[in-house]
Amino acid sequence: MSAVASYPILPAELFDETLDHLWDDPQALRACSLACRSWTPTTRLHLFRTVRLTSEASCTQLSSLISSTPAISRCVRKLTISAQYSGVGADDRAMEDDSWVNASAEIARAVGVHGRVNTLALSRLRWGSLAQDTRDAYEAVFKSVKTLLLFEVRFHASADVLQFLSAFPNLEELYFHAVSWDHESPAPTPSDSASDWLSTQPQSITADKMHLTYLFLDPRSSPTLVTEWILSHPSEQKLRTIQLCWREIDNTKSIGDLLKASGSSLERLQVEFPSGIAEEAVLHNHVSLVHNTSLRSLSFGGLDVTVDTSRTFLSNYLFPWVTLMLSDLQSPFLRDITFELETPDAAGLQVLDWARIDAELSKREFAGLTLRFYVNCGSCTRGSKTEEAIRAEITTRLPGFENRGTLRVSCI
Repeated sequence: MSAVASYPILPAELFDETLDHLWDDPQALRACSLACRSWTPTTRLHLFRTVRLTSEASCTQLSSLISSTPAISRCVRKLTISAQYSGVGADDRAMEDDSWVNASAEIARAVGVHGRVNTLALSRLRWGSLAQDTRDAYEAVFKSVKTLLLFEVRFHASADVLQFLSAFPNLEELYFHAVSWDHESPAPTPSDSASDWLSTQPQSITADKMHLTYLFLDPRSSPTLVTEWILSHPSEQKLRTIQLCWREIDNTKSIGDLLKASGSSLERLQVEFPSGIAEEAVLHNHVSLVHNTSLRSLSFGGLDVTVDTSRTFLSNYLFPWVTLMLSDLQSPFLRDITFELETPDAAGLQVLDWARIDAELSKREFAGLTLRFYVNCGSCTRGSKTEEAIRAEITTRLPGFENRGTLRVSCI
């Protein structure tokens, strides 16, 4: 009787590592799943880790898969619900084609039971227009979500936004992009703040602690509403990264309060004030960085020298709030400062307060700092005289800093 040939048996960990390298190749993962039954759990995890629903058909397909193989629902980590626009209404507002989202209710119930969805993305839908049964189904999903991305989501009233956000007890990262609401909710007190509204709500809404570490607010949303909501959770303000574009020129105190509340937890800050800052805010230093003693990276975006709001009448220089914020820097950990400027030519840069900028950044504690300028000079081509003039203008204006740090200028 001939001996049966023996083959070396590779450790299971080696197979898993190989399959992990195929995480972004669905076709290869499906082939591996068909090739070996023992590989199915790993391939299934990668295939269904990220689920994107874009139509009723996609909801039906996934529901059928979960019904036949319930283990799939345990694999979902990121769930995206993305509707589209179907046209423009009589009020010139885009109309969301989001009625099909109700078909995702069963999926939400299935994945919510396991508490493993850590990222939820919603786009182009009206939350208040969904069936109550659908909204209830998603509440179980909310409890495990750590990263929430809202893109062009519309609510009925501002209070609905606060109630929605307060349903995420473990939220760590919030992306708030072009979120809107049709009506302002009546204020429970004359101050009309988010903290006042929360104080009137059931204890179940406000009992959970906040864990936010990352906040992104874009200009098409109301940053004040979200900022006041965060400030209403004083025990858990540990934001490490803030990216915001602030258009509410008459209410910059909220951002100052947020920076103060973040304190030494804040490590990265990116700010943009396209509408400028009111004279009173500059005089009273509403946007002080004095409390952010662990700041590692600071970025000033949207600095357009051609816009009238780039200055206030109390200053002969552009962007007086920038130099004011630089003078408040107290962090010994600061390693990177970025300026994003827009100017048609080098002459537009001459009215910045370069002497003060150089003096602030030449301090001994900022030795080794990298200072970056990204300058949008319109139609100028790479290597053109305009680009050379801009580089020369910035370089010659910062002689003190050049002796202590690294200066990089890029024209885009």
